[in-house]
Amino acid sequence: MDTLGGWLNEIRFFYKRQVMLPLSPHAQALWHYLMWRANNVFWQFPLRLSLAEIAGGTKMSASMVKRARAELTEGGYILHEAFGGNKPAGYWVLSCIKPGMLLAPKGKLQDPKDIGKHNTRSDLRAGGE
Repeated sequence: MDTLGGWLNEIRFFYKRQVMLPLSPHAQALWHYLMWRANNVFWQFPLRLSLAEIAGGTKMSASMVKRARAELTEGGYILHEAFGGNKPAGYWVLSCIKPGMLLAPKGKLQDPKDIGKHNTRSDLRAGGE
């Protein structure tokens, strides 16, 4: 993932955004967890993660994860889509260097408006799981 400057630069710009628009510690922890998971799968989105998986990985309760997820979505840090039923939700991490752009490997989809054109639903929301 070096299209927008690399993931270490994304972390640097994440903290620059915190000066003006601070996030709760739980939202910060969730953002770092999602970045770590995205790096592990070579920035292939959507990340398909269940609420229980995120709660276990971040040592937060399910309700804390939902609040942190809503905060990140409202702040423009992530996009979230609940697929319904027992299916894990989809997560897309947005750039902190160029807010509103998706993090992606070189040559891949980067504009959030294009998500619906690539075999995924376009009704992204912060809704429940």
